[in-house]
Amino acid sequence: MTLLIDGHNLIGTGLVPGVQLGDADDEGLLVQRLRAYAAAKRIKLAVVFDSGLGPTPQAQLPGDSRVAVRFAPPGVEADAVIVQLVRANPQPGKVTVVTNDQGLAGQVRSAGGLVRSATQFAGQLTPSRAKDASPIDPLPDPRDPGFADIYQGFVEGEKDRAVFGAEADLDMAVWIERLYGDNLAEVSQAARWLGRFGGAAGLEPLLDALSHRAGQVRAAALLALANLGEQRAVPAIAARLVGDESGMAREAAAQALGRLGGPDAEQALQAALADPKAKVRKSAAASLAQLQARG
Repeated sequence: MTLLIDGHNLIGTGLVPGVQLGDADDEGLLVQRLRAYAAAKRIKLAVVFDSGLGPTPQAQLPGDSRVAVRFAPPGVEADAVIVQLVRANPQPGKVTVVTNDQGLAGQVRSAGGLVRSATQFAGQLTPSRAKDASPIDPLPDPRDPGFADIYQGFVEGEKDRAVFGAEADLDMAVWIERLYGDNLAEVSQAARWLGRFGGAAGLEPLLDALSHRAGQVRAAALLALANLGEQRAVPAIAARLVGDESGMAREAAAQALGRLGGPDAEQALQAALADPKAKVRKSAAASLAQLQARG
């Protein structure tokens, strides 16, 4: 069985630990996760990414013996490359494409390939802690309703440690100060922290960050606003989806609106279906489907 990963679609689930579309090196971070997964499972796989606005970063992100990395050529969508790879395989029935993109899934099935949910696959990229678990005091079973809240707390705690490390407990004032700093990595990290822990007090600083000069910071702030769950942020996010010059930021805005919902969000997402960038169109379509599924 061959696994073929729709890279940006997998990142776009928001469920891959420590990786978000707003990251400056989201592809590299995902490849690191995939390498660890492939080594643990003793399998080989391939991941395909859409090309960026600049030169193809293929040379800066080489694969290895277990994970093959491929970027679509400029002007060509990753979907087309994936379908081509399935069709070119002499045994397409042994190729499984990991994606949540229903359009791509249909093409893969028509070509004789199989499809696996990116959401389900993302859950398997969390490092196992089986060796650390005590046989006397096991972790709660998430299937037991009596332990569901406790288990979710463990999950969130693990994510926080992966993203923020020992700095997760720093005072909010420190993170707000970093949000207005010059180090782009720190600014993006501060936006994430405010989205996770800032509550209502994080709204205004994150709205300010939407005017930051760097697209990666604006993208991080947009995703953080979605984490806050603040409907008051929808108009500002919708404005970024329509008019931000950064494709990364527009893609993040589409994801954020899919999570927040509402008439203004849906209207902006409908308009984004005509965006010139393929990844933005795909994110907008996925968010609209998410809103429709929620009713």
